[in-house]
Amino acid sequence: MKTILTFTFFMLLSISCQTNPCTMTASEFSNVGTFKGTVHMHEGNCPMYIEITGSMSKSTLMEYKTIYPVNLAKKFQKKGLHLQFNYTVSRAMSPEGCQVDAVASVSDVQVIRSKKN
Repeated sequence: MKTILTFTFFMLLSISCQTNPCTMTASEFSNVGTFKGTVHMHEGNCPMYIEITGSMSKSTLMEYKTIYPVNLAKKFQKKGLHLQFNYTVSRAMSPEGCQVDAVASVSDVQVIRSKKN
């Protein structure tokens, strides 16, 4: 058993040393699809963030639940506003203490009506 665990450890170590997680290609930054989300203002240490609530296509995967949009226009920075948008992951840093899943650049932003329960 000890031999198997040692062998597994060295195999995982050799595989992990061959990859570089800090190098991302352009295709890894782009996110295909249109998403829906709700704007949140001044919660925690974030001046603003978007909670992604869904996508406009059932085949689009939602990698992130919350994003900090670095370029969201002032007219869309209103608490509770429901948006439709595309985004691309950015290398920019989030504000200090802002706990979001990703920092992103948004595009094609439109206000949408929310469905009332």
